Amino acid sequence: MRLRATVGASTTAALLLSPFLVGCGGGGTTTQVANEDNAIRVEAYDRQDYNADIFEVARGMVTFELSQVGVQEHTLVVEDREDEMRLVVVDGGTDSGSIDLEPGRYLLYCDIAGHRASGMEARLMVD
Repeated sequence: MRLRATVGASTTAALLLSPFLVGCGGGGTTTQVANEDNAIRVEAYDRQDYNADIFEVARGMVTFELSQVGVQEHTLVVEDREDEMRLVVVDGGTDSGSIDLEPGRYLLYCDIAGHRASGMEARLMVD
């Protein structure tokens, strides 16, 4: 009887706390909007992820600043536009570049072997 009450109380506590735990380990989508200069700051993490899942910018010239958070080398390219811009960061550095984009949906990703397959990509929404 006592065991049943303990399990029931634990389950109730877990259900009540679950909405607060979503931000602590995934499940949510993060969005970053470009600043007034149509620039976005992208951080590349050793866990093979960027600081946002979606980046929103305006049409035209878009400036990207890629910074490394950790020790692994990372890149940032726009799918199907790889020959127009490729940013590379190593040793805690930063790299920046610009590309002219029409309205639409694009994918940003790291082209280091295995990184994209591990999930190192983000959506780019151009209005």
